[in-house]
Amino acid sequence: MNMSVNNSSSRIRHSRCLLYVILLLGAISTDQSTKFLARKLLEGSKEICFSHCFLKFLLIENHGGFLGIVNNLPEGFRFFLLTICVSVLLAACLMYLFRSCKRSSNYDLPLVFVAGGGISNLLDRFLQNGGVTDFLIIGIGSIETGIFNLADVYILVGSFFLGFVLFSTPKSIAEPR
Repeated sequence: MNMSVNNSSSRIRHSRCLLYVILLLGAISTDQSTKFLARKLLEGSKEICFSHCFLKFLLIENHGGFLGIVNNLPEGFRFFLLTICVSVLLAACLMYLFRSCKRSSNYDLPLVFVAGGGISNLLDRFLQNGGVTDFLIIGIGSIETGIFNLADVYILVGSFFLGFVLFSTPKSIAEPR
């Protein structure tokens, strides 16, 4: 009986890890595919608008992090923040995820999407000489988002759900003993 329980829990653990790998690879591949298409189809183009400019496409290489937030910092410091620090955080996130394959956590799926988007943007930094391909803008009238990509969507949605889980889970459940 004990051997059967161990085999069952081992299968569940392996299935959970396989799911995480599939979702990570899915996030990375869909983001990289859309960036590849954007570079091929939008290079040399001006802004392209759809649905009364609700959705705009414009190709840029962003060297300044999310919405260009660190554009004005020195290049070496930007490299440290956006490449070294992000790499360390993503490695820690992946270690947590694959150690958590042994148990289920409400934090896992949001972290998979944050990690998938983060890895894809980091991959861009390595492949695109320190820049990340951004190409989407959503707007209504004069109100617009900043320019972003699919990885940014994964990171924001994962972060939103992670925050929701963190703030909605009772303390006694959130901190296992």
